[in-house]
Amino acid sequence: MAQSSQHSLDRNDIIELCTSFGWLFDQQNWSALTELFADEVIAGSPGEQFTVPRRQLVDGWSAQVARARSVHRQITDHLVVPGADGTAVCTAKYRLQLVGSAVDRDPRVETSGHYRFELRRTGAGWRIAGITDTVVWRSGDPAVAARPGDEAQQVARRFLNAISARDLETAFACLADDVVMDMPLAPPGAPTRLVGDQVRALYTGVAAAMRAIDLPIVRSEAFADPQWALVEYLSKMILPNGADYTNHYYGMFQVVDGRITVLRELYDTYAYAEQVPAEMRFAGGEGESR
Repeated sequence: MAQSSQHSLDRNDIIELCTSFGWLFDQQNWSALTELFADEVIAGSPGEQFTVPRRQLVDGWSAQVARARSVHRQITDHLVVPGADGTAVCTAKYRLQLVGSAVDRDPRVETSGHYRFELRRTGAGWRIAGITDTVVWRSGDPAVAARPGDEAQQVARRFLNAISARDLETAFACLADDVVMDMPLAPPGAPTRLVGDQVRALYTGVAAAMRAIDLPIVRSEAFADPQWALVEYLSKMILPNGADYTNHYYGMFQVVDGRITVLRELYDTYAYAEQVPAEMRFAGGEGESR
């Protein structure tokens, strides 16, 4: 009897968790949505699965929703199957409506399908460790939700997330061969302008030297010029000497044909100068401060 009671409690908690996923997504409450997931999540479609940190997964969804005026979904018919060792699977049907900004055609895109949630019990309660999206049908043109600057925002976010993960192959694939990185307010000893391989050498050195790298993205915005995007993000790093480096950054990214051609970086130079010793500043570019 006690086991049956516990199963009922778990089932209720799991259904509430999966329902909260849809609710928080549609409300664009990204911080709360992130907390529903395990640290690493297996996501994708039945034919294409990938493992991704939970924040990177939610950042990707945030960039997609930024294209739409509104998003609304219904999640129903939850079927919960308990597993062994504190695991469970919940399958549920969904219907999703996305409304774009097109004025010359129907701005609605509708999708119907089902989710497969793989769940794991943790000390903080049930968490989503996997989510598979199976689309049954879709109507409308997804392009109606597109806004100028979407590609620039997505490429910029992909680049920063890859640097956080020390995935230099993915990061450098986002850069044009002759990419220009400007840091006009850099303090003495730090470069103010890097070009091409100098940019790649900078991030190679940072990835090799730092004990920890985290670049959480606060927000991104499009400019009137669709090639440009503004990304606000934080720096949370541990320096080679074990000290913390925290700062607030604004990056202006120009993206042409899917690759970053210009990165203009503005940050709190007082915080940088106070936290990063001169011998640890990655100098070596054109027009650098001395």
